[in-house]
Amino acid sequence: MDSGGTDIIWNQFILAAALTRTARRVLERRSEDAEYNARFSYADTHAGGGILPRPAAMAALLARRDQFKSRTWFDAAQAGETHPGSWVLAGRLVHALGGLDFEADVNDIDVAVIEGAKANREAGWVRFWSHDWFSFLRHRFILEPRPDFVFIDPPPDDPRGPGYAMDAAILLDTLDTPYMVAYPVDAPGGAKPQTVIDQIGRSGLELRGAGLERGVLLGGGAETVVLDILADLRTLAEMLGGELSVRLPSPPADDYTI
Repeated sequence: MDSGGTDIIWNQFILAAALTRTARRVLERRSEDAEYNARFSYADTHAGGGILPRPAAMAALLARRDQFKSRTWFDAAQAGETHPGSWVLAGRLVHALGGLDFEADVNDIDVAVIEGAKANREAGWVRFWSHDWFSFLRHRFILEPRPDFVFIDPPPDDPRGPGYAMDAAILLDTLDTPYMVAYPVDAPGGAKPQTVIDQIGRSGLELRGAGLERGVLLGGGAETVVLDILADLRTLAEMLGGELSVRLPSPPADDYTI
């Protein structure tokens, strides 16, 4: 987490909006006279322990929540001394909708982190993994049902840069699986964000400013929420001391006619 936890706030605000939109679609497919709740399956490649230190900016943001159209993240984050990690947040969001049973597969390569995470389950059914993140995804998609939403959030100092996201995003788009990928705008090495976004063909929602520089990419159907939250993202970026920048895929260098 960077100074003040602005990366956590940026990622989670977008995650809350995209995951809630996806969960509502799953709920809409449930028959009105169904005897049981529909199942919502969530997968998190870099889950962590589920509980985080409270970001420094949270109190100020909560005090100004009435300036936002989308407030699902504020409702799920709540006030307190600690802050929910991504998979705990996801469980709260799905539980708040009602009519859905939350199931999660959460992965972290640090076995000690996963052991500690087991005490932080709040609702629903959670299965814990400790694998390389891409191996985790590969094994998870062998199982049924497939995830309804996947969150990929490697650490900012990953030496591969955002290039790690390319194969996973293309795979998830092919499978029509909604997903979110977080990435550093200024990667220490590896593929650059523009190269990856050109390959994937999705736009990046970036928080730009000194010490900020975080981006999020949505796909697999999750990108449909972008237009609904753009105004909120501009407001959020200003409150965090930065600005919103939308990174678009570059047009192809050559035109092909078939």
